[in-house]
Amino acid sequence: MRRYPRAIVGAGVLMVAALIAAGCSDGTDAPSASNVEPTEIPATATEVPTEASMPTPTEAPAPTPVAPAPTDEPVPTEAPPPTAVQPEPEASIFQGCGQVYLCAELEVPADHNDPDAGTISLELGMLPAGDPDRRIGVLLVNPGGPGGDMNSFLAYGAGLSDQVLARFDVVGWNPRGVTASLNPNCHQEAEKLQLVGALSDTPENEAVIAEAAQQAAEACLAGLDGRSELISTVQTVHHMDLIRQALGEDQINFLGYSYGTVLGQFYADKYGAHARAVVIDGVLDTSLAHEDVLVEQIRGFARVIDAIFEACLADAACPIVGNPKSAYLQLMDSLETNPLLDAEGNVLAGPGEAQLALVIVSYSSEEQWPLLFRAFAQAWGENDGQMLHDLAQFYLGAVDLGSFFSISCTDGGRMSESDLDRLVERMIEEAGDFGRAAAAEARMCVYWDDIETRPHEPVRAPDAASVLVIGNRGDNATPYEWAVAVAEALETGVLLTYNGQGHTSYGRHPCVDEVVDNYLIDLVLSSEDIECG
Repeated sequence: MRRYPRAIVGAGVLMVAALIAAGCSDGTDAPSASNVEPTEIPATATEVPTEASMPTPTEAPAPTPVAPAPTDEPVPTEAPPPTAVQPEPEASIFQGCGQVYLCAELEVPADHNDPDAGTISLELGMLPAGDPDRRIGVLLVNPGGPGGDMNSFLAYGAGLSDQVLARFDVVGWNPRGVTASLNPNCHQEAEKLQLVGALSDTPENEAVIAEAAQQAAEACLAGLDGRSELISTVQTVHHMDLIRQALGEDQINFLGYSYGTVLGQFYADKYGAHARAVVIDGVLDTSLAHEDVLVEQIRGFARVIDAIFEACLADAACPIVGNPKSAYLQLMDSLETNPLLDAEGNVLAGPGEAQLALVIVSYSSEEQWPLLFRAFAQAWGENDGQMLHDLAQFYLGAVDLGSFFSISCTDGGRMSESDLDRLVERMIEEAGDFGRAAAAEARMCVYWDDIETRPHEPVRAPDAASVLVIGNRGDNATPYEWAVAVAEALETGVLLTYNGQGHTSYGRHPCVDEVVDNYLIDLVLSSEDIECG
């Protein structure tokens, strides 16, 4: 199989993940240089690679715009049998653009509630079915985020098996908030907020973090130019059906990871009759308020991070001597006062980079955890911050942080200072001393526009065919309990449980892959819940 790097799939789903520090110190010693004997861990497409191992897709030329999407839905026709071969639409909107996929632009309403608000342009990409004679239809995919774009995702085959790639035209798109015509363009300010959030809890650092949050919010709002309400998830869901109409399909299929599971739920609820198959993997519970999502996420990350440190402690080959959690905290303290520099004297790794290295590895399976141990050991024993830097940059490049923070604050709503204080207290109560550091996203929302948020309620999707809901018991970013709740709320939900580790499940175990592929290709799915691994 060709897989999209699993660490990127939804790599920012509510990016609180990136702001976690480890728990309490027990005072044991940090590792010394003489104990650093790390084992080389190769990075493959299904693992967490360093930045150097990641091929960078070339930038596509701007695609030629096409006609606006239709505003009136075509009259549905009778759905074909599950595996019936469907012809390609006669007039494809896609054309070559120098990528491994085809490109198009689609004009859609800027505001689906106001037809006089003009239009915006969406960038689309398509991997044509590898076996066109056996083509089933269109599979719309979303990598998560919010803020993940389609370019790298499609370049890696959207994480799909060869069987699925052969039978479907795989279509991705850059949603509003990510697409060039409606983007906050504030990644630099959001990245600064992300990194300073790891600073220790002092009045001086608190002022630095608050200033960074205000600057990020102001930059993002300025980039949106008074249109912050237009980047909501509710608006984006309408795009999905306009894409279906523009492609001439009566029904489409959808696979969404992480934040993309919200899109899948909302599409199944609003346009269920036009959904042939819906798969959501690494599921977000739409009934939770913004604050509850952040608290439950940090609890999930704390659980996985504890497991990572315990694995090191139990492994004689781990290059970190003593208590790994204590060593990590000591490293964070050291990097705050003495960051590691590159040959030109620029900061290569500070506490922000160390924290992001920890979090990006927590997205992966146990086999990749030694990457983190090696990075920490190099920083301690060799004063070499390159691995910490590379892991952090891989994380920072997974999504557009400006888009992520902006969409999250639009969906979650403006937060008052008192709400923020209560949230931080809850995070500390639930997750220990590192809870305070997880509030960067929420801090920016304090300065956000006061606009109507998306609904926070269970999704029923009464008109949808079966929705396959995949939950991983060891998921850090989207706790397994969310998948259980969503599957129970959906009228046609079927829960697939994977007893594994890491964020999302498709591509991690043959049993999971078989269930997903059989459902997408043949619409074969048990009416009972399924367990794998």
